[in-house]
Amino acid sequence: MRGTREGQVPLADQWVVLHRVGPDRAGPLDSIRTAANGRFSIRYRASGDTSALYFASTSYGGVAYFTSPLRAPVVRGDDATLTVFDTTSGPVAIKIGGRHLIVGAPQPDGRRPIGEVYDLENDSTVTVVARDTVTPVWRAELPASAVDFQINTNGSVAPGAISQRGTSVALFAPLSPGIRQFAFTYALPSSAFPLSIAIDRPVGVLEVLVQEPTARITGARMRESAPVSSDGRTFRRFVGQDLSAGTTLQLDLPRLIGAEREKAYFGVTGALLAGMLVALVVAGRRSRSRRRVAVPVRVPPEPRSRRLLRALAALDDEFEKLSSPDAATRAEYEAKRASLKTQFGEALADERRAT
Repeated sequence: MRGTREGQVPLADQWVVLHRVGPDRAGPLDSIRTAANGRFSIRYRASGDTSALYFASTSYGGVAYFTSPLRAPVVRGDDATLTVFDTTSGPVAIKIGGRHLIVGAPQPDGRRPIGEVYDLENDSTVTVVARDTVTPVWRAELPASAVDFQINTNGSVAPGAISQRGTSVALFAPLSPGIRQFAFTYALPSSAFPLSIAIDRPVGVLEVLVQEPTARITGARMRESAPVSSDGRTFRRFVGQDLSAGTTLQLDLPRLIGAEREKAYFGVTGALLAGMLVALVVAGRRSRSRRRVAVPVRVPPEPRSRRLLRALAALDDEFEKLSSPDAATRAEYEAKRASLKTQFGEALADERRAT
C-alpha cells in the first residue's frame, strides 16, 4: 500500500522480494510483482539453520521498506503489509518527540561517558531524503569539548548514514513517516561541567539520566522522577515536557579527585552500555505511550527487532558487494553480524514478553 493524505492506496506492479538471513547463508529467495489491488503471495519452505530469518521487502522511490520477520507458517494481513511513501527532499518538519541524555560515572582520567538518544518524528505522509551529500535530513550538535564520538548500533539508523564533523552530527538516512531513534555516544572532560545544554528546537520529552547521586540539574522546568536501574547501576532520572526552543538546561556534577574518583569509577564500558540500554527502553516506552499528532496515515513506532533486521540485511548486502574481502574484513563482518544476531534475539524475546 502507498500512504497518502487521503488514506492508503493499493500499489500495483511493485516488486516484492522474499529474503533469508541466516548464519549459513543469506540472500533473496524469490520475488513477485503485486496485483492491481496491491496484493502478493509467495510460497517458500524454511531450510537450513533454524535460527534463519525470513522477511519481505520492496523498494519505492529509492527507499527500502521491510516487513517484520515472518514467523508463522502463513503470514497475512498487517504482518505481511508493506506500506511505502512518496519521497521528498523538500522541507518537512521533523519533530523531536523525545531527547534522552545519559551521563555515566567518571573514568580514572575524569572523563564521563555520555549517551544521547533522539526520538525523531515524521508526522507527514512522505519519506524525507537528503537533497545531496552535503545537506542532511537532520542534524544535532555536540558540546564543544566532546571527544570519542561513536554511533550507537542499537538505534534505527545505519552508522553509514551518519557523519560527524566538529560539533555537528549530520543524519543522511531517509526518514519515513513514524518514529525513528537516532543514538550516539561521546565523552566529556571534567572541565565541561557545569554543562549548559541549549534546547534549540522544541522537544516533547527531555529526559536526563545521571549516574552521579549528587548531580544537580537546573532550568528547563525539570522534575526528578523515580530512579531507574540497569545491570546493578542506578541512575537518577529528571524529566521535562513540552520544552520550547531557547530553553537552557544546566547540569552540575561534583569534581572527584584521588581515592574518591577511584571509588566512583564503575568502568566506562559498563556504565555507557547500561546507560544506553536504560535510555532506549525508556525512549521506547515514551514513543509508544505518547499521543502523536493525528494524521490520515498512522504508522506505529517501528519495533526494535525490525530495525536490527534491517541492519542485518544491510550488513550482508554490503559484504556481498566486496569482490574478494581479506581475512580482517571478513572477521570484522562476522563479529558485527554475531552481535546484531544476539541483539535481534533479545529484541524478539522482549517483544514476545510484551505481547
